[in-house]
Amino acid sequence: MLKVLYLVHDLADPAVRRRVLMLREGGAQVTLAGFRRGENRLAEVHGITPIELGRTADAKFAQRIGAVAKAMSGLKGLLKTVEKPDVIIGRNLEALAVADRANAMFGGDVPVVYECLDIHRLLSRDDIVGKIMRGAEARFGRHARLIMTSSPAFIEHHFAPRSGIKAETLLIENKVISIDQTVQPTIARPLKQPGQPWKIGWFGALRCRKSLAMLAEFSRLMEGRVEIVLRGRPAYSEFEDFDGFVAAEPYLRFEGPYRNPEDLRAIYDDVHFSWAIDFFEEGLNSSWLLPNRLYEGCLYGTVPIALEGTQTARFLQDKAIGLALPDASPAALRTLFETMTGERYHALGDAVALTDQKTWLADRSDCEALVASLSRLVPAAVERGDSSASAPKTVSQEGWTTMKPDASASVSSLIIIPCLNEEKHIEPLLAKLSREIDHMNATIVVADGGSKDATREIVARISMADPRIVLLDNPRRLQSAATNLAVATFGRDYDYLIRIDAHGDYPDDYCRRLVEEAVETQADSVVVSMETVGFGMFQKATAFAQNSKLGNGGSKHREGAKGHWTNHGHHALMRIAAFEAVGGYDETFSHNEDAELDYRLKKSGYGIWMTDKTRMVYYPRSSVATLFRQYLGYGRGRAKNILKHGSMPNVRQMLPLLVVPVFIGAFLAVVNWAAVIPFSLWAVACVGYGFWMAIGQRNPYGPLAAVSAMVMHFAWSAGFWMELLSFRGRRVAS
Repeated sequence: MLKVLYLVHDLADPAVRRRVLMLREGGAQVTLAGFRRGENRLAEVHGITPIELGRTADAKFAQRIGAVAKAMSGLKGLLKTVEKPDVIIGRNLEALAVADRANAMFGGDVPVVYECLDIHRLLSRDDIVGKIMRGAEARFGRHARLIMTSSPAFIEHHFAPRSGIKAETLLIENKVISIDQTVQPTIARPLKQPGQPWKIGWFGALRCRKSLAMLAEFSRLMEGRVEIVLRGRPAYSEFEDFDGFVAAEPYLRFEGPYRNPEDLRAIYDDVHFSWAIDFFEEGLNSSWLLPNRLYEGCLYGTVPIALEGTQTARFLQDKAIGLALPDASPAALRTLFETMTGERYHALGDAVALTDQKTWLADRSDCEALVASLSRLVPAAVERGDSSASAPKTVSQEGWTTMKPDASASVSSLIIIPCLNEEKHIEPLLAKLSREIDHMNATIVVADGGSKDATREIVARISMADPRIVLLDNPRRLQSAATNLAVATFGRDYDYLIRIDAHGDYPDDYCRRLVEEAVETQADSVVVSMETVGFGMFQKATAFAQNSKLGNGGSKHREGAKGHWTNHGHHALMRIAAFEAVGGYDETFSHNEDAELDYRLKKSGYGIWMTDKTRMVYYPRSSVATLFRQYLGYGRGRAKNILKHGSMPNVRQMLPLLVVPVFIGAFLAVVNWAAVIPFSLWAVACVGYGFWMAIGQRNPYGPLAAVSAMVMHFAWSAGFWMELLSFRGRRVAS
């Protein structure tokens, strides 16, 4: 069992209770220690007695620094009963400082995790104060192995460009925890009665003076047609007189704290809209966060209100739900509600209700995923093979290797096959997959790009006999568009998408292995290595090249490797929620769309797992012309990716870039014979490597593989430079 020491800035914070519950339900043993904020009542978790490290106060930064320093100096005595943990989590900057000290106290080899759900305004300043704060963050986080955060905007605006902590990021959204079905979303919301006012609920951490003033003024402008209901824990230090202000407002009332998740249904059923706006650190943290109340309110069917330009508004826009204010003013709110009708409200509510509940709920699988992500930081756990720390295990029975039962049946999968003119391959492929989905909860979608051969007729005939197989028209013809369309059409009902290439071959248990890996590792994307196989002479030579460093430059998804977390690989399986969160494939990419999507996945904090439990078989192009066109497209796609994201190619990709320049330079040999030397060195190196492979691996196709590799190098380089040079005067979509 993973032992976690959880150090927190505020033992009364309800979000601390939620994280402890997630860790415990995921299978971890939790020791909770932290600071008591004022006289606030501690958040209770059954079976856990927190260790108090000291007292802190709201809005008293110097006092908090002193309390942290005191706790760090006496930490050995405060934690004298605590066993050495496997992982230390520090929640927010002050607890990270304590976590750094605790790590040193326990020998300096305990992985530290920085949990940061708010970026304090001092960390975002551009002056000397900001530099000092970021320096402190970097100092205390120097041993951090993982950053846990709740919004991709925190990664985009702070951790990637400004933070001195260089660690992997893990996105854990502020979802409502549902264990053993204790949380059930509202199926039918109470209807608004004639004459009843609209109600806006502002629940949770009440710390925003601007929101309070704005809602009060707005409710007065509406003269009783809208009421504001407040629930939660006010940050009294942020208001001159919170209780007095609320008492003086005729259409605004505060109804005290609530239990999360026990009271959520009751409080959200009492309102029509949820206030998902926060001006506490306007333009910075408040623009970047995805607040708890967003997930809580949507789970229970209330319509969220966000402010345009914020991460919350972008999130809602992606889901096509909620309302966005064009500006932060009572007048904008009044305009919004003066045109609000019962019909419009019910349409807005229906859109929220139709959103996949997993968007708002974290169940036991999410808890196990969190603990699995923490477990893989522990070297000893990986070495001893703990299931929570590594790729899934198999069980040997009488010489057969079998998967864990029900792993692939417990979740739903959408198997997508983009295809065009694949009459020779589609029927045997569907026959193989249909046998596999007998053991899965899955549907197969063949997204056809307008085949002119018998592909469509074959799929239509098979789907009539097997309703689990569906034919979908893909008018854009691209593979990226096919996957996007299939997810948009069917994805709401499934947990994972599995991408199958029609022109490839797969093990009989390929899809189940992928699902098993995803469930066990809780990866957002599972990628595979490719084994290239050929039949004719040129195809066999090309396969030999693509399976070697001569053709793949040491690419792990070509070579294969032990299961590990990676930045890119051949796309196989993806969590649909992650796929949709980053916007799916960019359909302006005809090639390299998988690498482009992986870049956005990693930037948003999602995890990509390279599995060693299965692989696909790929059949290369069978002629020089088709191989050249393929790699020309790959080169253009890689250049387009660089132009879009500013990501530089790695060394193995930089070397082929030089092929076209040295080829062109060789023509200067008419001026100086030395100009041909670089081109000659490349050609000799390729041919020499081909002969070396032929001798070392006893494969007669080595010399011809060198020719295939040279075609791939030249075409990739040509495509890259063509895209780069044609970029002038136009703009790549971002």
